[in-house]
Amino acid sequence: MKIYITGSVGSGKTTLARKISQKTGIPCFHLDEIVYEECPEDSWGNKKRPPEERDALFAAALAQPHFIMEDAGRKCFLSAPEQADRVILLDISPFLRRYRIISRWLRQKLGLEKCIYRPHLAMLQSMLRWAKNYETGKDGTKALAQSFPDKLIILHTAKEIRNFLAALGPDSSIPP
Repeated sequence: MKIYITGSVGSGKTTLARKISQKTGIPCFHLDEIVYEECPEDSWGNKKRPPEERDALFAAALAQPHFIMEDAGRKCFLSAPEQADRVILLDISPFLRRYRIISRWLRQKLGLEKCIYRPHLAMLQSMLRWAKNYETGKDGTKALAQSFPDKLIILHTAKEIRNFLAALGPDSSIPP
């Protein structure tokens, strides 16, 4: 099974990917970690990998017989939803996403949650801007997911996500 999870920052992509991976044993790839690597010397705490390195890491992940990938819909990773058996769009309410963004940033700022960047105020502002771009459609994430209607699953609420996880089969089958 190959699963691609997308949505706005704060929608729960990473959490859902981890939970599906734990339940099914399918390896999980967070594409932010393929784009960025930790760099303590950098003021942001990370740096972009060279495109050749990023693409090689992505190709290795894509070559797996089964995968779960989560991303915010970057064009350089278009092969993931194309090759996926299921595309999951987490279309969570704007209020909940903003709450998650701010609370995650605060936990990271207090050192209670690890991240691959430094939780500067500028990062919080960027995440809120990215969430707004998702809401307006400016980032193209929803449009990308909706271009795969035959394999698209849209989840809007925590209850829908819980039901989806509960319906996962022991053979890693994904509910329709």
